[in-house]
Amino acid sequence: MTTFIKTYQDPQVLEAAHRHHIWLSQLDSGVRIPALLDVTPDTLVFEHLTGPHPTPGDMPQVAQALGQLHTAASLRLRQARLDQPAAVTADLTITDFHGPRQGALALFPVSPDENVALYKDTNIRNVILTDEGPAVVDFDDLTLAPYGYDLAKLVVSTAMTHGRLLATLVEETLAAYNETTSAANPGECTEGAFRQYTAIHNHLTARYLHRNGYRHAWPEAQPWL
Repeated sequence: MTTFIKTYQDPQVLEAAHRHHIWLSQLDSGVRIPALLDVTPDTLVFEHLTGPHPTPGDMPQVAQALGQLHTAASLRLRQARLDQPAAVTADLTITDFHGPRQGALALFPVSPDENVALYKDTNIRNVILTDEGPAVVDFDDLTLAPYGYDLAKLVVSTAMTHGRLLATLVEETLAAYNETTSAANPGECTEGAFRQYTAIHNHLTARYLHRNGYRHAWPEAQPWL
């Protein structure tokens, strides 16, 4: 089996990623997550997954997988609030949504009473299209988030990578996500809330324009011009 090795300079970041991977793997969401094969003091060794990263036309398929992951996670987060960290296991507390984003939320407020899902940094480079469906990779970042927020990262990162998206494609993507999350939970994300979340992501991601594959500014690439 070929492997993918991720090296960490900070042991605390490595340990957090390790715990995030364990917890997400134990959700039994049906979403492909690479197996963790070994842990050393400065590396995590994963199975190597083959396949391309998504392109704009793949967003509805990825949205369904993300909805599965959020639906499974929400069953473990029923008592959580967006403005408070959530202790989900004896050794894992998931960071709250509001604390790390105070500056952005001062401009684009989000109520702490929204239903709780996850943010896993689902930019298109953290998704691989395998023969078994979309797989999520990179487990460094994990916080609480409202439904639809992580999906908004997928859409913003796709537009900033590939250019302006069709409004109909984004509508289809949001509908695919809502169809999946509403099957078991009150997880619908309205279009108004979704636009708000894309504005937050633009505020946080604009500084990476012309780096990390981001070639297009969201204000010009967004579908709602």
